[in-house]
Amino acid sequence: MVEPIRQRDWQKSELIAQGFQYYERKKQLIMAARLPESKAPLRIEYPSEVAYAQAGDIIIFDPGMMPPKRLGGYDFWSVKPDIFRKTYRRWDQPDWQPNPQERHLMNHGCKPYYKHAGLWAKRLSAPTPIESLEGDDISIIPAGMWLAIGQRGEPWHIDPKTFTLRYEAINTQKTRGV
Repeated sequence: MVEPIRQRDWQKSELIAQGFQYYERKKQLIMAARLPESKAPLRIEYPSEVAYAQAGDIIIFDPGMMPPKRLGGYDFWSVKPDIFRKTYRRWDQPDWQPNPQERHLMNHGCKPYYKHAGLWAKRLSAPTPIESLEGDDISIIPAGMWLAIGQRGEPWHIDPKTFTLRYEAINTQKTRGV
């Protein structure tokens, strides 16, 4: 069996040699709130993995187009607090006025942010085992998905549609290390 990809220190040259490219995050508003102890652990089901957010983790919501009747109706994911502090910033558009979905999330304790940090990623040509920070086991990510390596060397996966909406390639020669 192929060894799963796990969080570790990656060298830029190693990522490039394995087919990864650096992608910048497009500036997009997200809404975020800390997961309270009363809601933890929060089970998050992805097509290829089940993850568990713990008390204190940051839950990120994509406000989307229509306000769902419940918080679980939004596209959401979790981020460890130290990674959130390093990779997200408060939304900084001075003329921003929240739309109905954003107001709905604000009424549930969320605040507006955006992700400013990029990532290393590659499109998978074969099923690949990974061990993500939030997963409870090794997950097999199917071919066609994007494998991402974050700021702390943590692996996770992104579906192609979401990846295209959120990231854009830059010249790898100009980027610094992981």
